[in-house]
Amino acid sequence: MRGLMQRLAIFMQGRYGNDKFNYFLYILFWILWVINIFVWNVTASIVLDLLMFAVIFYALFRALSRNINKRLIENRAFTKIFDRVKNWFTLTKRKFNERKDYRYIKCPSCRAQLRVKNKKGKHIVKCPRCNNEFSKRI
Repeated sequence: MRGLMQRLAIFMQGRYGNDKFNYFLYILFWILWVINIFVWNVTASIVLDLLMFAVIFYALFRALSRNINKRLIENRAFTKIFDRVKNWFTLTKRKFNERKDYRYIKCPSCRAQLRVKNKKGKHIVKCPRCNNEFSKRI
């Protein structure tokens, strides 16, 4: 067993390995696999099989690649998109949890999300990002 692990470690030297994008591809593969279980249409099943094969092949290609710089660029691009989506879901959850106490508004000049107490009346709000003052009626 030790010799096998040693040979595997030698084989993986200089290769990229796994990152966030590869883990996303693995999860996508399993999601497609579960969807494929419930698909009864033959042509749709074949298309899903081909898509699953392409996703897992690409994930393995990335993990075994020796072009580390290109894989890092791909991972940075994926992380940028993934973080935007994750931050949107986090902000939406936070808005929902604080909906009784706070209201979220956007700054008219820089479009930043600002949190204001949920009290009726006119509020004077100062944006911390661009220092713009504006009034908002709630």
